[in-house]
Amino acid sequence: MAGLTRIQIVTEICDVVGKNLGATAPSGALLQNRVVNYLNWAQRRIANHYGFYELQQISETPVTVTSLKTYPLESGTSNLGLSRVSSINSIRLIDGENSRKLIFWHYRKFDKWYPRPENFATGRPRIYTRWGNSLVFFKIPNAVYSMHIRYGQYANNLTSDEQLHDFGEDKDQLLLAAGVLETYLALEEYGDAKIWYELFLGKLKDAVMADIDEDWEPEAEPHGEGPSYQSGEPWLDPYIGGSLQGYPE
Repeated sequence: MAGLTRIQIVTEICDVVGKNLGATAPSGALLQNRVVNYLNWAQRRIANHYGFYELQQISETPVTVTSLKTYPLESGTSNLGLSRVSSINSIRLIDGENSRKLIFWHYRKFDKWYPRPENFATGRPRIYTRWGNSLVFFKIPNAVYSMHIRYGQYANNLTSDEQLHDFGEDKDQLLLAAGVLETYLALEEYGDAKIWYELFLGKLKDAVMADIDEDWEPEAEPHGEGPSYQSGEPWLDPYIGGSLQGYPE
């Protein structure tokens, strides 16, 4: 559903903080123009809290490159073609009956067991890690594979008065509350900012509860000591023979 336009929300924010559209900010800039920045910050604050349905995307165009380990998310050589990425939710490697969901490892775990993925034979990737705005795969791909990537986005910046925000009509009040909060913070009116922060959190909680449908399936890992390195140069044998224990090749 449509929701409010940028100028409508900016007008509401100025009304709440007791300023008219022609008022000036402490710097002397037109407050209306400054509020546009605060509103865009508000959109990012919301997206950082929770990935709502309207900001979830799926891309079926990314492909691996033979013998290439690292892939930028948005731009650069062999990038995955995603846009405004806030989070990677899942990656499926498409290979006919051998298709698989890749397993995410935190970069510390990835570096512990595979400090140099190039030491291993290439193959169908099984795990991935994210570092900055790039993904790293292991095994390094041995062919061109299609990937289906589910990911969360940040909302488009509001760049024109008649532009609609990406959150939909049901989140007009949430975006307004976040915009007022950012404006009070920028104006250093911290008493009012505290009040509006509580209002923002309440509206955010309501929006999340209306949106959430978590399918939570916890998987316990076994207790006990992990395998130890077999030499004083773990990069030569980082996972005791190189097999990804517990997972099929």
